[in-house]
Amino acid sequence: MVAYRVASVLAITVAASLRLIPLAARIAVLLALSVGLFPTPARAFLDPPYITPANPTVGAPISVNIYGGVCDLADSGPVWPPPVTQEGSNITILLTGSHQTDPEWCYFSVGTETYPVGAYGAGSYILDVERRYPSVTGVWVHETLGIIPFIVSGPIPTQTKAAPALGIFGASVLILVLMALAARHLCSKMLKKR
Repeated sequence: MVAYRVASVLAITVAASLRLIPLAARIAVLLALSVGLFPTPARAFLDPPYITPANPTVGAPISVNIYGGVCDLADSGPVWPPPVTQEGSNITILLTGSHQTDPEWCYFSVGTETYPVGAYGAGSYILDVERRYPSVTGVWVHETLGIIPFIVSGPIPTQTKAAPALGIFGASVLILVLMALAARHLCSKMLKKR
């Protein structure tokens, strides 16, 4: 709003100094100033959220990631980490963010924000990513940023089973063969010394 007032005063000042320029040039300059100095609309955006890791396993911490910025901030709330509730297989994370409609207040950086959700047992889940922000009138505006279904897989078995290579009979035969080879080798060395 302040930028619009400054632009209006500047346009009036320029118009007053243009009395010496022909009418067509004055109109062209005033038209260029009025088009160039109008406030631009706010560029607020938040991309759909996604989770990491993409294929979670039991006990692995899950996080939700949101790319956005400029006039929108997913979470700037006083509570960290954002509250996460679970009812059965439905999980909800509530972010307290900011949404600006005035370009003068659009100073948020663009990037990916990551928020911890938790670790869960094996099964199918639905993550509901909610955001709330105060409106100009002070009323909370609630919106759903995304609903993400995901499956937590069970752990990969870490126990290894020993594969039998030889039984008692095979081990006995192996020992006898090794003893025979050793005896033959020793005999051949003794015969060569004579």
